[in-house]
Amino acid sequence: MTHGEMRAVAYYQQVDRECPTIAQYSRNLNLICLDGLLDPCYHREEDIKQIQKILLRKHKANILLTGVAGCGKTALVEGTAAQLTRRKVDYERSRDRQWDDIRGDGACDGAEAEDPEAPPRPPLCDCVIYDLSLTALVGGTKYRGDLEERLQKILDECKAHPNVILFIDEVHRLTTVGKSDASESSAQALKPALARNEIRVIGATTEDEKIFITRDKALCRRFCEIVVAPLSGEAARETAGLIMNDYCRYHRIITDASGEELWQMVQQLLPGSVFPDNLINVIDETLAGAVFDGRFAVGMMQFRQVLDRLAGTENPAN
Repeated sequence: MTHGEMRAVAYYQQVDRECPTIAQYSRNLNLICLDGLLDPCYHREEDIKQIQKILLRKHKANILLTGVAGCGKTALVEGTAAQLTRRKVDYERSRDRQWDDIRGDGACDGAEAEDPEAPPRPPLCDCVIYDLSLTALVGGTKYRGDLEERLQKILDECKAHPNVILFIDEVHRLTTVGKSDASESSAQALKPALARNEIRVIGATTEDEKIFITRDKALCRRFCEIVVAPLSGEAARETAGLIMNDYCRYHRIITDASGEELWQMVQQLLPGSVFPDNLINVIDETLAGAVFDGRFAVGMMQFRQVLDRLAGTENPAN
């Protein structure tokens, strides 16, 4: 581990210690990235740039990722965390010195006089993305008010640490989590903090389940939506080959099969499924089966057998 990586690890661990409630119910994606446990995110550069631009906003810096299940919404957030982590390792605070020089020329006298005590938002590469688990958050809440207490602690820690970004998968569940006949949903507790820009949230949901968010106009207005479309064309073909290489390295299996050819077969036999989720299922199951059988190499025939079984076209005689 390099010196820059060790400093980054120490920084992320410090944030974990300062935000114990968030760390208890979440995964620190930046630390996981440094451990090498995040899958790469391919051909999503423009989407990641769009996410980062929204996160840099002063107001409404919350994102709602929508798209069909399996199109790569979670992978997109992990790719964003990986990019921020790499920047943290190599980061030098040259921009701070440049900003001091600009302020010295009097270019920002008006803004400075408007709110001289306002602390600057931390650089984006200093941000830490936490994958908040709603299941863990609700688990063990025996008495009324337990969930509200946990949520309030999370909000307080986010307010004290503006470098924290919460990722909530299946964010539409906020509209029902904690809701009963006599209480409001968790989304109602988060709305004031979202409106005051005290927290930054990246939520992910499907097109079908987005209705639970959009029916609450006040909640929907606090998010900037990014529609995540499945990869297609040349980007999908290149990604298929890269995914094949990644999983072969993980399982330590050699193959002469082409990822692009397999992707085309998946498109034909599983037309209703979504890339890359459908391709990953075929590759991972085939290679895992080879490991189980003690084989070190597979060919297109083994991939086709798994694909036929998943598509329901397997020959019973085989």
